[in-house]
Amino acid sequence: MRLITAPPRPAGEFLTIPVAENTTSESVVVTWCREIATDIATSAGATVDTAEYLLRLHPHGYAPHSLYCSFLIAGHTVAVSVLWDDLWREPGFGLAVDGQPVSLDAMSATRPAAVIAHAAWQAILADRRRR
Repeated sequence: MRLITAPPRPAGEFLTIPVAENTTSESVVVTWCREIATDIATSAGATVDTAEYLLRLHPHGYAPHSLYCSFLIAGHTVAVSVLWDDLWREPGFGLAVDGQPVSLDAMSATRPAAVIAHAAWQAILADRRRR
């Protein structure tokens, strides 16, 4: 898993992710983001209050260039970034919780969505312990 620094929230028109439902015609991006949000919320014993995403394509093609999705879960803002800066290698992944970068296990053989959800859940738990 290739890691990137989670960038700040980009400007643009975000689309809402319907967390409680899925449809057969929805984008794989929406399904992927919902899976992460739902896994984090379930692990934290909370609900997803809001979920949204912004997908940008490469300027001269139909391939994705960047994905930014964010969720409000248990009072915490979880932001996930994916960057396809080179279409010939794996995308880079970044995570921030409440604006603070969260480390991801780059050596894990687990799917990136699971690594991201686990790291976000751990960051939320750590914040609960500090309070």
